[in-house]
Amino acid sequence: MCGIVGIADLRGHGRPDPGLVATMADTMAHRGPDGSCVVEVGAGRVAHLTFGFRRLSILDLGAGARAYADEADRFRVICNGEIYNDPELRRGLVARGHRFETRCDTEVIPHLYEEHGLGFVDHLNGMFAFAVFDARDNRLVLGRDRAGEKPLYYLEQDGEVMFASEIKALLAHPRVSPEPDLRALTRYLLYGYFPAPHTPFAGVRKLPAGHLLIAERGRLRIEPYWDLRRFFPGAARGGAPGEPRVSDPTEDEAARQVRRLLEEAVRLRLRADVPVGVFFSGGVDSSSIAALAVDATGGAVPTFTLGFDDPDFNEAGYARRAATHLGTDHHEMIVGETEMLEALLAMARVLDEPLADASIVPTHLLSRFARQHVKVALGGEGGDELFAGYPTYIGDRLARSYGRLPAPLRRLVRRAVEAIPPAFNNVGTEYLLKKFVAAAELPQAVRHQVWFGAFSPDRQNELLSPGALAALAGSPERSNDPLQEARAIVETLPTRHPLDALLATDFLMFLQDDLLTKVDRASMATSLEVRAPFLHHPLVEYVAALPAAMKLRRFTSKHILKKAMRDRLTPEITGRRKRGFNIPLARFMHRGLQPLMERALHPDRVRAGGILRPDTVTALLREHMERRRDNGRLLWNLLMLQLWQSRHFGGGDLL
Repeated sequence: MCGIVGIADLRGHGRPDPGLVATMADTMAHRGPDGSCVVEVGAGRVAHLTFGFRRLSILDLGAGARAYADEADRFRVICNGEIYNDPELRRGLVARGHRFETRCDTEVIPHLYEEHGLGFVDHLNGMFAFAVFDARDNRLVLGRDRAGEKPLYYLEQDGEVMFASEIKALLAHPRVSPEPDLRALTRYLLYGYFPAPHTPFAGVRKLPAGHLLIAERGRLRIEPYWDLRRFFPGAARGGAPGEPRVSDPTEDEAARQVRRLLEEAVRLRLRADVPVGVFFSGGVDSSSIAALAVDATGGAVPTFTLGFDDPDFNEAGYARRAATHLGTDHHEMIVGETEMLEALLAMARVLDEPLADASIVPTHLLSRFARQHVKVALGGEGGDELFAGYPTYIGDRLARSYGRLPAPLRRLVRRAVEAIPPAFNNVGTEYLLKKFVAAAELPQAVRHQVWFGAFSPDRQNELLSPGALAALAGSPERSNDPLQEARAIVETLPTRHPLDALLATDFLMFLQDDLLTKVDRASMATSLEVRAPFLHHPLVEYVAALPAAMKLRRFTSKHILKKAMRDRLTPEITGRRKRGFNIPLARFMHRGLQPLMERALHPDRVRAGGILRPDTVTALLREHMERRRDNGRLLWNLLMLQLWQSRHFGGGDLL
């Protein structure tokens, strides 16, 4: 795990300054505290490249920070992440005459490139963001892993291509001037994150997961090398939607294969020269990972749980009982509002793009706690998107029935639900019912995002300032649709069941640009590497092709995963309602967070920011503080936006 940065002048007009690249790399010292280097690569008069690198040592601890090359020194490589199948790849390369100097996994990449060209990436099993420079062909290749576990940002300016693991490294370049991207910010207000390739800064782009960026002859092109959509089963040819076809595996066969692939995923991700633990909630995903880690190691794997001093949100007891059942070496920490506020401000100083996922706070606290004991942790990201774990999937099924009710009856139901007093408990029955009726009658692609997100496009018309709306309307040739990315997936993916479209959308957007971004920033801020077994790409490809009924069986989520793990999980583990890694957000805002909320959302500050309408923001805040409506998720979205603005455009006065 590391941080990478580079500047490439592919025209040969100038030599990127090594001192500047070192400064840019040092902004990411938290990603790689174990070493750093700067490497210059020249290709005659045609191209020049300067790499910067910060290393977090996981394998071959004494190898040091360096760029790797092939025997002829044609290819130079830096990489952030882990190549899990390095030993297998290395054996094959050695058999073909390649020589290695270290045991570092990155060293296989230049040799694979020599053997396979751009197709080398198909041989990698891991999480990674890399840069390869081909000195003979004057070609720079950037790439990102299939799911998007490791970040990579880039921009093209004045004939140079710059790239980095985090945006802050790019902003350290004196010629890069941060300017907000309003179109991208409308995505943030809807989703709570920035779907690739968007970022909050004009000109800065996020390389999408499963893609390569190729820069040569003064031009950039971006190509996919992997796409989850290829693995869904396609439109049905007879039979009930979502039900098995003759060509599908039986349920027993599918459960055995899921188990085999998940065992393989865990075993590969336990490879390290440092201690490895497991983030543990006692739910289906983390318990499955912990159980298989115990089986693979034959010992008491360290597990780490975070609980809250608010009893309505403290699920540490479930985790404790599950850990006892599985036989792990369990560690538990309980936190309150003081620790949450400190963690919020710490993450606001790290995040280069606002992220409205409040679980980044406990994820950072858990990472810091785990880092006291281990250097690598296994996490459960991807389990919900593969096996239909979110309540919104059940909601989508219910919405189809709800839509068949007479309109007067639907209006009556909506009024009754809206009359329920707010409970301020984030994911209670009242909260879920209100989210459901607010969007149940919208098209599938829209309602799913409204359920998950914050401000729908209609609500943004009331939220955005007149100046922001005018600027967005000023480019009629580029009409702004914040839902464009989600619509494109749902409307163009030929699936045999509506659930498949939602799973694809969440994997390609929510998982990549919210969950994995959150985990990367929250963990790397503490120099902890987090690995996700559920994102083992053979497992992802296999599960994507399974019938929807094997994932969501009536109103039971993760059906096939529970069946695959039934010999290791207790009824309490498999029967718990999903809560997610939630904090007492709405209540937090009424207590310890209130002073910061009042400062951040003060009308004068909102007006000076120029993006939001002060009266709309004030009304949302007053409703919540007077306990008339739970606006916690909306206000958190705005708070993170204001903290981002303060850091980048306000001198950091809120931090």
